[in-house]
Amino acid sequence: MKKTIILSALMLVFSAAVNAQTVISNQSLTEDGERAVVSFEVETDVKSIPANRKEIIMPFIYNAKDTLWLETLEVYGKGRFKREVQENHLAGNKDWQLTENQVLKGDVYHYISSVPLKRWMKSTNLGIKRQMVGCNCEDELADQTIAEGVALFEEPMLPARRIPTTFTLADATRQWDFGRDELEIIFKVSKIEIDSTVFNNEVTFGKILSAIDKIFANPKYKVDKIEIAGYASPEGRRSFNNWLGQNRAKALIDYIIQHRPQYNLTADNFRLRNGEENWEGLRRLVLASAIEEKDKVVEIIDMDLPDEEKKLKIKAIDNGKVWQKMLKEVYPHLRSARYLAVYYDSTQDEAVDMINLANQMIREGKYAEAYETVEPYSDDLRAYNTIGTALMMQGRFEEALPWLRKAVENNTATAQENIDLINAELEYEARKKAEIEEYLKKFE
Repeated sequence: MKKTIILSALMLVFSAAVNAQTVISNQSLTEDGERAVVSFEVETDVKSIPANRKEIIMPFIYNAKDTLWLETLEVYGKGRFKREVQENHLAGNKDWQLTENQVLKGDVYHYISSVPLKRWMKSTNLGIKRQMVGCNCEDELADQTIAEGVALFEEPMLPARRIPTTFTLADATRQWDFGRDELEIIFKVSKIEIDSTVFNNEVTFGKILSAIDKIFANPKYKVDKIEIAGYASPEGRRSFNNWLGQNRAKALIDYIIQHRPQYNLTADNFRLRNGEENWEGLRRLVLASAIEEKDKVVEIIDMDLPDEEKKLKIKAIDNGKVWQKMLKEVYPHLRSARYLAVYYDSTQDEAVDMINLANQMIREGKYAEAYETVEPYSDDLRAYNTIGTALMMQGRFEEALPWLRKAVENNTATAQENIDLINAELEYEARKKAEIEEYLKKFE
């Protein structure tokens, strides 16, 4: 019975020696902008570690998917140290001695090590793996986590969207629009005389005069202005084209006055808008056409070049064949006097009142309220710039741009200034995003 007790006691001592380990405290897991830094103190004077062994401490940073090992620390018992000195001497390495992160058991050791900071280190843990070496055996001890949930890497975010500090608004006027894109009079090449026998002009005349009649037939309305625009196709000299555009518009004004004498209309009842060379219309018609190389034509139209230089580039496509086809199929539709809109006075136009109320809200900084006010009138072209501006000033650029583009297409020139403001902010965001992506490459 006595022998059994002694044997059991020896086994307990052996087990304690195997599982003995240093004590780690004051652990720290930080970053300095470039590297992850680990530090802790190791109490090496653990009596239960036999002198003939050494403990290997292997720190590692980890999360659920990634692990990065740091420099190891070796704590020698005196006997183990002497043995390795002898082994190295026998091997011819008589100058062998302990290096950094190799220490004799006895003192408190301050451990510090660092590794490159990585993008995955957004929530990390610090673990310790231990191994006891000696007596021709290696015993691995259970891993120990000594720090949890440390955020070493913070993913940089795009700065908050900047909102333009200015905007452009023009209050809506009472306007009756009759589908101005359909109501246009087409002219022969280089002519300003109206010819009702070509390009379905006779039907268009009927629609224009009917629109005028609708205004005067309603006693609630009083005509303010009838707006007319004259255009020329971009195929001749610019100065001549400007003259053509203006005089084609005047020709339509004269036609309306002559054919509706009962209304006593004069030139003062008309607002003349000289559309000059209709590049916007050319772009739209080319895109809708079956012309080969149309993408190349549109690319040239969009270039920031003088108009005459654009014409030369288009003429050069396919040795002039594309230009000749455009002369036959596209340009005739751009030689026009276009009936734009009738502006009038009335108390029955609820839309204009609500649009202008929303404009005032925008000026007061009530952008969300302005949008809610004007949104029910989104089918009214006069509301397009107001809707786009209200969205822009809430930072909803992607939603605002289609409305502002529609406003520009419908001759709300001020909307282009808002588009330019949004594009400037989107370019700023793209630049910042590129800077962040370049920064993150260092931590992959």
